[in-house]
Amino acid sequence: MRQRGVPLRIAGGLCALLLVGTALFDVRQSSAEGTGEQEKLLLIAPAAPGGGWDALAREMQNGLREEELRFNVEVRNAEGAGGTIGLAQIVNRSGQSNVLSMTGLGMVGAVETTGSPYTMDDVTPIARLASEYQVVVVPADSPYETLDDLAEDWTAQETTLPVAGGSMGGVDQIFAGRVAQSMELAPGEINYLPYSGGGEVLTSLLSGTAVVGFSSLSDFADQVGGGGPLRVLAVSSPERLEGLDSPTFLEQGYEVEMSNWRGVIAPPGLTDTEVEVLEGLVAELVETPSWADTLERNRWTDTYQGRAEFTAFLEDEVAVTQETIEELGL
Repeated sequence: MRQRGVPLRIAGGLCALLLVGTALFDVRQSSAEGTGEQEKLLLIAPAAPGGGWDALAREMQNGLREEELRFNVEVRNAEGAGGTIGLAQIVNRSGQSNVLSMTGLGMVGAVETTGSPYTMDDVTPIARLASEYQVVVVPADSPYETLDDLAEDWTAQETTLPVAGGSMGGVDQIFAGRVAQSMELAPGEINYLPYSGGGEVLTSLLSGTAVVGFSSLSDFADQVGGGGPLRVLAVSSPERLEGLDSPTFLEQGYEVEMSNWRGVIAPPGLTDTEVEVLEGLVAELVETPSWADTLERNRWTDTYQGRAEFTAFLEDEVAVTQETIEELGL
């Protein structure tokens, strides 16, 4: 049973005025009786429209507008540099308690590869919300049936075996690097072919340009099982996923557990009370029926963590990612 942060219950149920001692911020939608301009809750999506972080921000926006949480929410995109443009924007809003930014493993990796002047130490972690687990896929007619089969060939062809995934320095390459490490290969020596998205990776696999693919399960969900063109060798979840008849890395003896997780961070310089308000707001959101629907529609796994757990998790992710990025030579 997942542990929750202590939610800040909003007085009056349908009322969305957050009060802790004095009013920290007012995020109510305008009402017929309201006067004056109301302050918005701003959600920064550190990517272009249509990407994973943008999807998370839009889903949060919709959820906060519905149910008993009727908030006035604006989403603003800040694309570029693997999410570090958005990171800079949240850092530069120090002390502003009505702003949240989406974050995730991609941003953690980009901090290490883009020369970002800011790191995850410069923000206030609020919560982890959901995760997509990674998979290793091969064409359905591939001779590789298990990870051991792959490891045998990859060890013999460490620098030449073509493996495909997303952009350089992104989540997929970090994942490929971690898998290589688990097979006692040098991540920086592997023949990694970067592509802009899952569609190009699929084409590379089916054309024979690459023999193994690394990506999020959602990128290949429609191509695996039921006679699809791809087969999953392993999934990076701690346990088998419902609806996917594929083994984990752990049960095959490889120490890889990783997710393309997504969470929210706030600016630095907030008071303890302001941080509690934001944490409570997110805790309220993830308990709503609309959020349950969000998880199901997007095939996201619920990995909610409140601030304390998320902060500890983030520290571990930064340390492991720094090690992998260094070994990848990025």
